Amino acid sequence: MQIATDLAHGLDYIHNKTGLSINLVHNHIKSSSVVVTEPSFKAKICHFGAAQLCGETDVRSPSPISKGEITEISDDDDDDDESDSKLKNSRDLKRMGSGRMQFQGVMGYMSPEFQSSGVATQESDVFAFGVVILELLSGDEPLKYKFDKSKREFVKTSLIESAKWALEGGGRIRQWMDRRLRDSFPVDVAEKLTRVALECVHVEPDKRPNMGRVAGKVSKLYLESKTWSDNLTLPTDISVSLAPR
Repeated sequence: MQIATDLAHGLDYIHNKTGLSINLVHNHIKSSSVVVTEPSFKAKICHFGAAQLCGETDVRSPSPISKGEITEISDDDDDDDESDSKLKNSRDLKRMGSGRMQFQGVMGYMSPEFQSSGVATQESDVFAFGVVILELLSGDEPLKYKFDKSKREFVKTSLIESAKWALEGGGRIRQWMDRRLRDSFPVDVAEKLTRVALECVHVEPDKRPNMGRVAGKVSKLYLESKTWSDNLTLPTDISVSLAPR
């Protein structure tokens, strides 16, 4: 919950509280863009270009792009050579606001409208944030392949769909959550946070909540989980003796 709260407030700051006159977009929200410090488990968002902070890229009036200019950048090391060649071919690309543009994205984190248009918005950031929260809760990847015995083939499964499945049936949320937690979490808070994440990944961008609202909800759930955790703490004002009387 600490990580989720820090991420929510960090993205809310980028979107709404920088004091700049433009609507900033991170456009690289994913689990590998999160740095967690120990032992407090404070989370920080990285991979946010300084060019955006300096106002060199204005996201208020993105230029249209053709589908041929859309590329997908994968996190896999095996694709490094292919990615390098794509980057070399795109060195003549101009700044946003000019006639041409190329965007980068990772499958599983890209919202439907971002995949079709290539235009990064605050709503697409909210979508990616929702996916990261679902990852945090389940310990699963956004997209993966599972072998279907009935079809005798590998089938692509979505973390978003599995989260919806977990909420549809009673008691499924505990089965869906990361097994490494071993039930050491308040189920009601986990369910509420999952619902918040699913609101963030709504298919229609206009129906996704603003990050300010999301940060408020996540903070409230953080306090609920902390209260639950504090109530489980063993009392320190008692002593136990194992010696025979």
